[in-house]
Amino acid sequence: PERFAEVAAALHARGERVVVSGGPDETGLARGVVRAAGLPPEADLSGRTGPLCLAALIAGARLLVSGDTGVAHLATAYRTPSVLLFGPTPPALWGPPPDRPEHTVLWKGLRGDPHGTRPDPGLLRITPGEVVAAAEGRLARPEGVTP
Repeated sequence: PERFAEVAAALHARGERVVVSGGPDETGLARGVVRAAGLPPEADLSGRTGPLCLAALIAGARLLVSGDTGVAHLATAYRTPSVLLFGPTPPALWGPPPDRPEHTVLWKGLRGDPHGTRPDPGLLRITPGEVVAAAEGRLARPEGVTP
């Protein structure tokens, strides 16, 4: 949570509107990220976005920053620009197709247990600074322009 808060704070500081989503069982976690990032309380959308609302939110977003989860797949489907963090599972298995220039994938090349109870060591090697740099780079690109 601290690492996502660091990314959210950096994007917010550059004037981006940042929201944090999550399911009903993640409200405490999301609230902590919002607080630590210095975001306004209304930036916490956890537990308040059903599947259709979440899909619409991602479809209309300028950028999604996410781990390898369902929302990442929605960003791929909607071609919403994204920065996707992969830990134990290679992006070649579940990541966006390589011909999708709107997605930036961060992966340190380590495999692990995708169902582990602790954060994956490979995922933890991705620094918040790398994520912020990737997000800033993605936001700076005009739509459809490849790096």
